[in-house]
Amino acid sequence: MGSKLVKFAVISFPKTKVIGKSVAVKVDVGIEDPTITDLWEKMEKDGSLAFLFTLPNRITQAEDTVGWMGDFQPGGSEYTYLAGVLFDPGAPVPTGYEGRDIAACEMAYAQIQGTEGSEGGDLMVSASDNAGRARQENGYEYDGSNGFFEMEYYSYERFHAPVKRGQQPILDFYSPCKKAT
Repeated sequence: MGSKLVKFAVISFPKTKVIGKSVAVKVDVGIEDPTITDLWEKMEKDGSLAFLFTLPNRITQAEDTVGWMGDFQPGGSEYTYLAGVLFDPGAPVPTGYEGRDIAACEMAYAQIQGTEGSEGGDLMVSASDNAGRARQENGYEYDGSNGFFEMEYYSYERFHAPVKRGQQPILDFYSPCKKAT
């Protein structure tokens, strides 16, 4: 499976909060590493993902989910992957869950679609590289001043529903950015 960029924009992203459950992921793991998929599967099975959809203060009413990747340390060997849902910034974090605040900032927003061929690399693994290339081509650079993170956004409409229908999904991908100097 490959991927292709189908849309790119720089947007004003509002202050929000991600609430979910996390795992530590090794930076140098390969495509076959199950750490992240195991987390999503566990949350589906134990009901913790469904519980998040019952909480007030969600940003969307659709069952959209996010994969927040952050807590990077320069030279470090791992990062945090937080699987969850976006909420209003003041939403309380339930016991047994964790949250990360996202500051209002400019975000590079890319829609990346899965393809049948291998061009463009794996949809998930290559999302950051594909979005980063588009960001650079549009005169922007990564901005770690708002928190050193990136985020996958799994829209029910563009990602989950197409997967259920056997169609190629579109992954929305966000990373803080600023005009290149």
